[in-house]
Amino acid sequence: MLDLRLLREQPEVIREAIRRRGLTLSLDALLELEQTRRTLIGTIEGARQALKRGSEEFARQKTKGLAAPPATLKQLSDQIAQDEQQLRAVEEEIVSKLSYVPNIPHESVPSGDASHNQVVRTHGTPSTFSFSPKTHMELGAALGLLDLERAAKIAGSHFPLFIDRGARLVRVLIQWMLDVQTKEHGYTEVWPPALVNRASMFGTGQLPKFEEDMYRLKDDDLFLIPTAEVPVTNLHRDDILEEERLPLKYTAYTPCFRREAGSYGKDTKGLIRVHQFDKVELVKLATPETSYEEHERLVRDAEVILQRLGLHYRVVCLASGDLGFAAAKCYDLEAWAPGLAQYLEVSSCSNFEAFQARRASIRYRQRGSKKLAYVHTLNGSGVALARTLIVLLETHQQADGHIRIPEPLRPYLDGQNQI
Repeated sequence: MLDLRLLREQPEVIREAIRRRGLTLSLDALLELEQTRRTLIGTIEGARQALKRGSEEFARQKTKGLAAPPATLKQLSDQIAQDEQQLRAVEEEIVSKLSYVPNIPHESVPSGDASHNQVVRTHGTPSTFSFSPKTHMELGAALGLLDLERAAKIAGSHFPLFIDRGARLVRVLIQWMLDVQTKEHGYTEVWPPALVNRASMFGTGQLPKFEEDMYRLKDDDLFLIPTAEVPVTNLHRDDILEEERLPLKYTAYTPCFRREAGSYGKDTKGLIRVHQFDKVELVKLATPETSYEEHERLVRDAEVILQRLGLHYRVVCLASGDLGFAAAKCYDLEAWAPGLAQYLEVSSCSNFEAFQARRASIRYRQRGSKKLAYVHTLNGSGVALARTLIVLLETHQQADGHIRIPEPLRPYLDGQNQI
């Protein structure tokens, strides 16, 4: 959520951010509400001062035998209570409307829609084959790794079902990725709940704007997590941290669930867009002064996974019109799937600055001071399945139909070098 003071003092900054995102969103109603809020605060403070003076005068008169307080004191008290109730209602409406206003893109973010996304760097080159490469659907079916027909029978379309060596490969990938991030990059592993409450979803920006994309348990008002970003960031909701502890670095494996409302017809082949997928997530809490350095490190931590798996990928800086709602800056890692002949997003690494921290009330006490400030929150996939598995299968397929196992995974598969 944006700073209300910024709305009040520099609304043109927010209007420009909205324009850069290609949105049409008026701030007029919010500004009117903020003016009403400030007027009410002034009125209440004036009435409280008048009530205090009147009460003090009544106390002096009472010593002279006055039996009852003047009616004006009760009128003032009643008016204050009424104005305070109106103030609470106005403040709630401000929060409601402000929660739909997106974050301000960082100045380094290119302006424009997705066609203005910028490739920052690439790693490796697309695989070449002496044969026509197969898709992961063909490979998965031929090797008995994947059964989408039975998945559809069990749960409906766009759910995965990994079988035998396919299931083991998914499990091994998760284990290896967690080992890299904890043992080499210094992340603390957590195993969070897969269900979260409404406050947690609001804290990271999924609610209220994207509720239709989420799976919700109506009887309990709990949500299946769309990403481990939600429970892990909310570990410190309402906390005050000491600056000496920052940055905090967490990693977590979770299943993730998304309804993908509004995505009809978009990349629906095989495992590209599924309602349930597995992901190893990276989350950081940092100071504003260091958050962009930590952002670059986070991207590199995710890249290591793709590099060691021998995958060709590119790092893309998203343009302002393609940014996620809560992000100030985002890099996508897009890996090349030769069977499908397209790049697939396997990780998004975002810096949210104080946007999430303000919603979740995550603050820190600055070193050598009692002053409190909001942390900057960051997260990225390190990395997401099943798309990474798609790219792995299609990249390392052999002419005889087998899949070459990347070397880092072999110790986790009893030394096996192919499937």
